Amino acid sequence: MRETLRLPEFYPVEMKNIDVILQSFRRDLADGSRTAAAIDRNASLEEISELAEQEGLHKLATVLFEAEQEALRKGSASIEDAAAATDVFVREAREDMPDSSKTAAAIDRGASWEEISELAEQEGLHQLASVLFEAEQELLRNRS
Repeated sequence: MRETLRLPEFYPVEMKNIDVILQSFRRDLADGSRTAAAIDRNASLEEISELAEQEGLHKLATVLFEAEQEALRKGSASIEDAAAATDVFVREAREDMPDSSKTAAAIDRGASWEEISELAEQEGLHQLASVLFEAEQELLRNRS
């Protein structure tokens, strides 16, 4: 059984949603993948992003790049990277969906993450559904 990836403690709480995205991608990667190995050894987001790009995992690389850029712009004290990274992931996922998709339509009209997640699950877009579900849960935990 694979151990859950934990981001180093110096990351703000919101950055821990990146963990959800990484784990979602990790489950789909072959064990021989260099990106998978980097995730497993808790490498820096920059390194994981670079390896993901080299291996053609452009969505993952984009999400991580955006999270890094957001962290640099806002500084570690006020990062809302969880929502920003999730929104980037959703936009990237939308690009690969046909216009006839109910999930795509929900994204286009700015539906809630909950609604998008439910539709994604119905349409077999399990990675998207999982990322949105976990992001929602993290937001709820942070509000309480």
